[in-house]
Amino acid sequence: MNDDSPASSEIQSPVQRAVILATFACFGSLALFYWAARPLVNLIDIPWIEFLAYALVPMVVTFLILFRSCWHREISSAKRACSLLLLSFTILGGVIIGSSLLLYLAMFGLNALSGGNH
Repeated sequence: MNDDSPASSEIQSPVQRAVILATFACFGSLALFYWAARPLVNLIDIPWIEFLAYALVPMVVTFLILFRSCWHREISSAKRACSLLLLSFTILGGVIIGSSLLLYLAMFGLNALSGGNH
C-alpha cells in the first residue's frame, strides 16, 4: 500500500463514530437494563409505564454519549439538546426494530434447523 495515497473513504468522521458508539451503547444498556430490572418493572402492571421504564435508561445513555461528542457544537445549547434528543429517540427506535428483526430471524432459523412445524 502506498503511504502517499489519499485517505480512503473507510475513515469515519468523529460524528459517525459517536453515532455508532451511541447505537451500540443503546443496545447494550437496553439489554442489560431489561435483564436486570425485569422483575421490578413487571410489578408495575401498567404497560406504558413499563415501556417508559425500559426506554428511559437507553435514551439517557445514548443522549449523554451524543452530548459529549462533537455533534454540531456550533448550534445553541437548546437547539442542540433537542436535536440530540430526537437523534437519541431515533437510535432507540432503530435498535428496538433491529433487535426485534434479529430475534425473529433467529427464531425462524432455529425453527428451520429443527425440521419446521411438523
